[in-house]
Amino acid sequence: MATLKTAMTGAPPALKADFLCGASSSKRFPEPLAFELAFLGRSNCGKSSLLNFFLGRKNAARVSSLPGRTREINFFRVLFAKGADPFLIADLPGYGFAAAPKAVVRGWRDLAESYLASPGRRKALLLTDARRGIAAEEEMLLNLLEHLETPVVLVATKCDKLGRGELALRERELKTVLNGRAPLVLSSTLKRLGREELIKIALPEECREAASALRGKESASGGGKDPKGGGSGAERA
Repeated sequence: MATLKTAMTGAPPALKADFLCGASSSKRFPEPLAFELAFLGRSNCGKSSLLNFFLGRKNAARVSSLPGRTREINFFRVLFAKGADPFLIADLPGYGFAAAPKAVVRGWRDLAESYLASPGRRKALLLTDARRGIAAEEEMLLNLLEHLETPVVLVATKCDKLGRGELALRERELKTVLNGRAPLVLSSTLKRLGREELIKIALPEECREAASALRGKESASGGGKDPKGGGSGAERA
């Protein structure tokens, strides 16, 4: 089990993280890239903080003290390393509690679901407060993503709010509820926990390493396949 003393600091910040647009309808979705990573979860789960932490940047996504401030899907074009493939990040409106009328929140949900159902190769990061665990909203999202055949990683945020014993217990509970449906990553932006593991598990190799580095690995192992297609390289994340 990862503990709060495990500071994941090995991965450098993303080389580029450019805000593309905020889309309030499917007509405004940007052109897809070869890979897309969707961030989704309840409105008070620390989504914007985790997005900034994942990118290694302070202000890529706005962090608000009021849950439910993300009212559009915010798209970012990200380049992790020189020579790596760029990819899209989609920061989706929060589910559950939000400082907005129920009809508005339903509209955000419809927008998020229309994006998740759109064509493209993507993976989803489903965030939940470690103290809360998996409740009705998270189960709904897990079922939706399973129906859409979208790979998902469950990220337990705010792990610094739990003591070591509590965290170990919650980790076992989450894995039991997941029952193999998704890998679990423990995260704390305050304690710098989980970033490197999350990058490795969420992104395909071609999006986090330079193409020359990948070719060097394949030459050393005797392989000659293009990391972008064929075999296990097509979906390593």
